[in-house]
Amino acid sequence: MKLTKRQNEIIDTALNLTASGGIQNLTIKNLADALGITEPAIYRHFKNKSEIVKTMIARFDQAVSAEDWELHGFDAVAAFARRRFEQVTAAPPLARVMFAEELFMDDEEFTELVFRMMHRHKAALEHSFREAQENGEIRRDIPSDTLFRLVFGPVRLLIKQWGMTRGAFNLHQKGEELLSTLRTILR
Repeated sequence: MKLTKRQNEIIDTALNLTASGGIQNLTIKNLADALGITEPAIYRHFKNKSEIVKTMIARFDQAVSAEDWELHGFDAVAAFARRRFEQVTAAPPLARVMFAEELFMDDEEFTELVFRMMHRHKAALEHSFREAQENGEIRRDIPSDTLFRLVFGPVRLLIKQWGMTRGAFNLHQKGEELLSTLRTILR
């Protein structure tokens, strides 16, 4: 998804507003005030608030990239986690917004978008877990869907803690420690 500079500014501000006050804080008026522009100016870039929220979700979805899938087995799994670490350190509000699915639960359309994204990521990662098992990198006695939960539950928690503490620790360092520990446990 290619956004203009102004669209990126709007999405960044929308993420900040949502991170600081919840989805109810994300109104076109609050967005316009935070950007120092008029409400109609926002509508030149997005049709409505719904399109803004969908774009926020799509930005998070970008963590799945083609280069991750050029890797195989646990390396692909680790690359996916590292992309998440990079993504949230580049845009800290993502850590507070996108791992708070409850923000979107009141809107069926947004819930469905988040749900589909999660399952698309899960399916791709389960493939990598199965590769890692076939290659002898990790244990074969754990189902791939359980491996997904065992690895990405702690990854998610680490990112959530980093976001809640407003970056009080080095996410990349702690992330590497976590991935190394998970790899050891799963051997």
